[in-house]
Amino acid sequence: MLADIRTLIIQKNGYLLYFPYRKGDMTMEAIIQDSYNGIDDLKIKEVEEPKLSPFSALVETKYTPVLPYDWRTETGELQMIRPVKLPIVIGYGFGGIVKSVGSLRNNNLVGQKVIGASISGSNSTLVDSKMPPLLFKVPEGVDLAAATSIIGGADAALGIINKLHLDTTDKVLITGASGGIGTYLIQLLRLRHIKVIAMGHTSNLKFLKKVGADEVIDYTENISEQLLYHNDITQVVDTAGNIKLLEAISEINSSKNIVSIATNRFSNFIHPNIFPSDYEKLLRMLLKGELHAYIQDVFSYKDVRMAQSISQKHHSQGRILLSY
Repeated sequence: MLADIRTLIIQKNGYLLYFPYRKGDMTMEAIIQDSYNGIDDLKIKEVEEPKLSPFSALVETKYTPVLPYDWRTETGELQMIRPVKLPIVIGYGFGGIVKSVGSLRNNNLVGQKVIGASISGSNSTLVDSKMPPLLFKVPEGVDLAAATSIIGGADAALGIINKLHLDTTDKVLITGASGGIGTYLIQLLRLRHIKVIAMGHTSNLKFLKKVGADEVIDYTENISEQLLYHNDITQVVDTAGNIKLLEAISEINSSKNIVSIATNRFSNFIHPNIFPSDYEKLLRMLLKGELHAYIQDVFSYKDVRMAQSISQKHHSQGRILLSY
């Protein structure tokens, strides 16, 4: 029995504090990045379970979105704009059920379906959400998996529209249109009666029309030739970060009209403008059926390496999620 007892040692204010606890009593599983060697070096580890603070809402994770943000952090590509100190728990978006709350949080949260963002990582079986503005109740009637796809998807899409102040006189070309952001961006633009040209792979052209694009461009064919038929494009929104693709587009369309949320190496890099009230708005739109969540696949979190590899290397049709 004594062999099952370990000792947690914490250094605080120059003193070593010893806390004995039983194996499994206070631990959870998390997906850890401890190097910049990419997807294949991710590890699933048993880590200490978060302790309730007055501001805590402890969430039992049900889903997390698989985002390019994750694997680009894992290779060190984003160190200039997102410096991190390893090891870290990967991810920032999550959906789950509130298990318990601290003394300064609303007790009515317990048992509620929620989605949110965690700046300290989200890919763990429990998430300690300490920032009330970054946690949102999911309305009854909205599927939790669909709601989770808002984080890093619909929020970015709406934030782009907020940033650019687009209106019905615009015609927008979207790269990465079949992905987790692009599918929401198409829908949100069409709800505003803004014309959309979606750029995608040959295999995804019918899918993009189904999502709502007015017209489609196949990036595997001659892009310049196709763009000559669309000389009235007023804005290009890049969600893919493909430099060669952006260079080809800029030969026909002025680079001044190109904005990107995926790379700062070309055109104008922007941060989407998103506010807490926007998340509530997006959840209501899902409830009313005004938006549809396109979920490509759901993998167990234990298969995170496979899920990330598919998301990175294959042609997307919406968002891939991890389940817990």
